[in-house]
Amino acid sequence: MTALARPALRPLADELARRLADGQVPVTVAVPDACRPAVADLLGLDRVPGNGRRLGVARLLVALGLPDVDALRHAVESVTGPLPQPAARRRADRERQAALWSWFAEEAAGVTLGGPLDEWVAAQRVRGPRGGVERRRRQLEQALAVLRRLPADGLPLASLAADEAGGPHGLDRGRPLAATVLDAVAVATGQARPANAEDARLLWESVGVAPDPLSSTVASLGLPGDDSPLGVWLHAARGASEPVTLTLANLRRWPRPPLPPDRPVFVLENPSLLAEAAGAHWDGPPLICSSGQPTVAVLTLLRQLGAAGTTLYQHADFDPAGLAITAWLQQRAGTVPWRMTAADYLSAARPGDAAFSVVPATPWDPQLGQAMSERRVAVYEEDVRHTIIAAARANP
Repeated sequence: MTALARPALRPLADELARRLADGQVPVTVAVPDACRPAVADLLGLDRVPGNGRRLGVARLLVALGLPDVDALRHAVESVTGPLPQPAARRRADRERQAALWSWFAEEAAGVTLGGPLDEWVAAQRVRGPRGGVERRRRQLEQALAVLRRLPADGLPLASLAADEAGGPHGLDRGRPLAATVLDAVAVATGQARPANAEDARLLWESVGVAPDPLSSTVASLGLPGDDSPLGVWLHAARGASEPVTLTLANLRRWPRPPLPPDRPVFVLENPSLLAEAAGAHWDGPPLICSSGQPTVAVLTLLRQLGAAGTTLYQHADFDPAGLAITAWLQQRAGTVPWRMTAADYLSAARPGDAAFSVVPATPWDPQLGQAMSERRVAVYEEDVRHTIIAAARANP
């Protein structure tokens, strides 16, 4: 039995076991703080080694009376128990990693967030099991738990983080988990990865999560007023034909009263149409702008206005994004696709280069999807703005 069996040298034996188990042939070894006095006795030093001191393995072999590193390994095993062989350890690591990625791919396949997550799964696999397989699995489990809550329905980001990310700031911008989840959202929804805070906010809102009640907004024109502070402002803006941008916080504090069934609302995709209508002294029904992918504020306002049965007529660009917005709003806000038929598209489409290849489903008019797949030419709201504005003023 060697001197390593002394209880006072056990921390040194454990450190040697860790190094040798990795298949290394160490030249030096760190002297654990707990056994610095015992190491001084072993080496016959006249003073205790300082913090962070490293001990040459050759010197240790001499002090222990051992001929080589193999003998040192046997001495360590007599204290700590058998050490794994490097080859066996590497094989076990490969098996654990294979099991991790097999589990991850299967779990990600069960996430219903639009498109498949294969690209995201592959990217996570390229990053490897940083921090070890078990730690990596915990990180991925947390990301999957967040993704399974999506798409949400106006859920505050802080609430989602508190439920699934260990605290209300667990999904703040800059946190690794937030980046991992948003990468998955971008892949599933066919959007670009966020390059800045604004991109991140829009990406969260595209899956129904509200980062904060002030940054989520909706533009409108011609909303009726009431006696609330917000209603007084809206009444004045309507009289002046002035577009108004409302925050989610506004709509939560002063919800808009439902409109009666005989007072329709028109939802447009592009703010330029609101600006043009305002410039023409708009006095028609309320216009709401989704500004591309609808925010939580857009969804909230439409639900408030439509709660008593008014019809929410919705129009968008004739391109893949516009079709996706139309389907999304129809499903979540009960909007009615308006002037979004195959006949409307074909009457406005002009010959040109192909602008897209994949066309989303158009369940409100299957012939529209077929026509756009054949033409593959986009028709933007600005192209038909005069027709749209005049029809909205006249009511359908």
